[in-house]
Amino acid sequence: MSDPLIEIMIPAFNESNHIAEAVTNALELGPVYVLDSMSTDGTPDLARAAGATVVQQPWLGYARQKNWGLDNLPFKGQWVFILDADERITPELRRELLAVAKSDPMEVGFYINRVVIFMGREIRHGGLYPSWNLRFFKRDKCRYEDRKVHEHMIADGATRYLKHEMLHIRRETMDVYFAKHIRYADLESDEWVRMKLGQSKSAAAKNLFGRTMRLRQWLRRDIWPITPGRPFVRFVYQYLYKRGFLDGKAGWHLAQLMFSYEYMIGLMYEQKLRDHRRGKTAK
Repeated sequence: MSDPLIEIMIPAFNESNHIAEAVTNALELGPVYVLDSMSTDGTPDLARAAGATVVQQPWLGYARQKNWGLDNLPFKGQWVFILDADERITPELRRELLAVAKSDPMEVGFYINRVVIFMGREIRHGGLYPSWNLRFFKRDKCRYEDRKVHEHMIADGATRYLKHEMLHIRRETMDVYFAKHIRYADLESDEWVRMKLGQSKSAAAKNLFGRTMRLRQWLRRDIWPITPGRPFVRFVYQYLYKRGFLDGKAGWHLAQLMFSYEYMIGLMYEQKLRDHRRGKTAK
């Protein structure tokens, strides 16, 4: 039997509401591996029943968990696609991915545009679209940067942008949404502290990103943390400058939620810096 053209990795933790649908969707592209972080809600059984191979690994962090999967899952083919449990590959994208893999291109990685579905509506404004993610790549040619959250993939070679989109379906309840973003804010504030103290390893990889991605990384890491009034700036940028109001009620709520998210990051960052200074003084 020949090796599969494309294989899919789905990192998952307690994704019982999504995992069967995600596996079924991904199987139309190729064999699916679910990298489960010791879920307690039946995710592994649901994934197996849907046709996936499940490998369990205790949580290592967003980037390290995915890199562990790239190093340890029994991939056989040349091409890998990483899909989150709440994402779906559209038929148009599936056809494009297969065509690229069959053509054996010079590029080692491909960026996929992602459209968020929030409150049942496609979000195409507010700076949340387009949202390019390097998810399709030649095995052993791409890895995630060492960052706790909002990690990006680093490609050892040329990359290209594909035409068709994947969907990011945000249908979790608000309490789950809030809990997730409190966790993200905690991790993001950790990264800000690491950058402030000169301890961020991921910054050393910035020259490996494409031009657009380097600009995004520079703005996020060097400019954004020192911008006064970040939550208000974020709201104005998202809702007015990037026309989030065109996404109706969903756009209004998303802008307010991101205001709160930025506010949480700032408070956590200031607290962690104070704790660090106290610790140094005590020593």
